[in-house]
Amino acid sequence: MWDGVITLPIVGLVDTVRTAEIMDNLLQAVTRTRARFAILDLTGVEVVDTGTASHLIRMIQSIRLLGAEGILTGIHPTIAQTIVSLGVDLTRVAVFGKLRDALVFCLGKLGRLSRVKA
Repeated sequence: MWDGVITLPIVGLVDTVRTAEIMDNLLQAVTRTRARFAILDLTGVEVVDTGTASHLIRMIQSIRLLGAEGILTGIHPTIAQTIVSLGVDLTRVAVFGKLRDALVFCLGKLGRLSRVKA
């Protein structure tokens, strides 16, 4: 999407098996591209079960372990309810309604980082 920013739009039915495949591919991409940010865009997903929601949260945590920041966008109201019902603490996760807002956030942070390094 941008230098240091990768985006993964997720569309359609997302179950635990597909989420595991997505996680593996995403973590490989973060490592390969040395991304600072990985945006998971859930705009195309309307429903997930609790197991899949848990997997998505673990994906964000795994991204952080690789030195990048995982960002969620486009969360449908039913997905929000599922995440809340799990009692997941998202205070350390950037969440945006729109992909555009997440990208602006990332570019702003990258701009700040480049000024610090200069």
